[in-house]
Amino acid sequence: MLAGDVRLTGRVLLSPLCGVTDSPFRMLAKSHGAAMVFCEMTSSDGLVRKNPRTFELLEYRPEERPIGAQLCGSDPAVMADAARLCVDLGFDTIDLNYGCPVRKVIAREAGAAMLTDLERLERVTSAVVSAVPLPVTAKIRIGWDQSSTNAPDVAQVLERAGVRWIAVHARARSEKFTGRAHWEVIGQVKQATSLPVIGNGDVKTPEDALRMVTETGCDAVMVGRGSFGNPWLFGRAQRLLDGLDPGPEPTPRERIATAIAHLHDLARKKGDYAAVLMRKHVAWYVRGLYDNSTLCRKINHAQNPAETEALLLEYLDMLERAPEPVLAGTANGHEGAEADGHGSGESS
Repeated sequence: MLAGDVRLTGRVLLSPLCGVTDSPFRMLAKSHGAAMVFCEMTSSDGLVRKNPRTFELLEYRPEERPIGAQLCGSDPAVMADAARLCVDLGFDTIDLNYGCPVRKVIAREAGAAMLTDLERLERVTSAVVSAVPLPVTAKIRIGWDQSSTNAPDVAQVLERAGVRWIAVHARARSEKFTGRAHWEVIGQVKQATSLPVIGNGDVKTPEDALRMVTETGCDAVMVGRGSFGNPWLFGRAQRLLDGLDPGPEPTPRERIATAIAHLHDLARKKGDYAAVLMRKHVAWYVRGLYDNSTLCRKINHAQNPAETEALLLEYLDMLERAPEPVLAGTANGHEGAEADGHGSGESS
C-alpha cells in the first residue's frame, strides 16, 4: 500500500494511542511486524506554541520508520504551521485526527467534533495538504453518534481535499471505546471513495484481522487496544493475511521477557519513573495468566525498574514451577487497565 512515496510492506499498522505509543512501545510493534507506527496524538496548538512536552511526544528513532505524526486541531492556519514543524522533524507522513472523543478535545472543536462541520474539516485538511510535501492521511470515526453516521460523506470530503488514505475507527464518538465496532461502515467508506481504506476497531486476534479484510474489503488493518501486551499480533495477523499459518501464541516466558525488555527501554529515558509507566503494561502482558492479580498488586508498589524486573522474574519462576496449566480462567484473570481514550486509549 502506498501513501505518496511511502510504501508499506505489510497490511497491519499500529494505531496512535494516547499514553501508550511512545517510542519503546512503537519499537516493540515494529520489531514484531507492524507495517507502520504513529506517535501519540499531538496538539497543533501545543506545537505552534513550542511547548516542550508536546515536542516530547514526537521524539522517535530511525528504526521506527515509516512513522507518522498525528495532529489534532480545528484552525486551518495553526494545523498547517504544526504540519510544517512535523516536516522539519523528519516524519514520513502527517495524519489528521478527526475522531478523538475526549471531552477536552471536543471542547476545542477538534477531534470527532470536526465530523459535525464538514466545511471546516475540508478547510483544515486542504490547508495541511497545501502546506507540506509529505503525504497527508486521516483517521475518523463513523460519525458523532449512531443516528448521524456520515463516514462515507466525510471520506469523500477528505478525498477531495487531497488525503492519501483514510483510517476508519468503526465506532461513533458517542460510543467512545464501548460496544461492538460497526465494521459494515468500513465497507461503506470503501465503496464511497477510491482511496485506500484502513479498518480499525475490535481486532484482537489474527482471525479478526482476516475477517475484517474479508467482510469490509478494506486495504489494511489498524490495531489499537488489541496490541496492548500483545505486540506479536502484528506479525501473526500479517502472516494470516498472507495465507500462512499465524504461528502460536507467545509463551509465558516470551511474555515476561518482552515485558522486561520493554521496561529496560523505558528506563533508559525515564529512569525510576519507568516502574510507574510499566504498571499498565505489565497488567496487559500477564493478562490471562495464573494469579496475575497478585503480581499486579506487587508491581503497583514497585519504586524502580530493578524491583519491577525482580517481581516479573519471580512470577515467571512461579509459573514454570506450577504443576497446573498457567492460563487462568476469567475468575482469576486480571484484565488490566482498559482503554478509555484518556491516558491509555486510542486517539480516535
